Amino acid sequence: MVLDKLDNYITYLNLHPSFKRVFEYLRSTDLANLPVGRVSFKNETFYVNVDEVSLRPEEDAFLEAHDQYVDIQLPLRKSERMGYLPRLECKKVRMRNDDRDFVLYNDAPSSYFEVSPGDFVVFFPQDAHAPIIGEGMTKKIVVKVPVV
Repeated sequence: MVLDKLDNYITYLNLHPSFKRVFEYLRSTDLANLPVGRVSFKNETFYVNVDEVSLRPEEDAFLEAHDQYVDIQLPLRKSERMGYLPRLECKKVRMRNDDRDFVLYNDAPSSYFEVSPGDFVVFFPQDAHAPIIGEGMTKKIVVKVPVV
């Protein structure tokens, strides 16, 4: 997992062959004004989901992980709390959907952290994460980058 300011993106370009193009897009686009929905790119394997979501209480959050995609998440309107647990420590599978590339767990996060507008977090397949914790509505970006 990586948590940092978007301004520091250059540090992480070598973590994945698509990260350079992903971060170029994120830095050159007016993200706040993107309409809700999926943004796909010709000749690219990654895509962007623009979501408006209701934040939920910590006790209603659940851990998720992905096998086929790396998530890059950026809150746009307000801070979002997220939970984390190394996937190797997850023991209680709640649901698995291979077609939609997610596994949900009933395990509790081992830690929580805040992600604010201007920050980004990268979740790799080994990172179980419980996003969208808080109160009210928010808008966020989730970039889905295929695992190589």
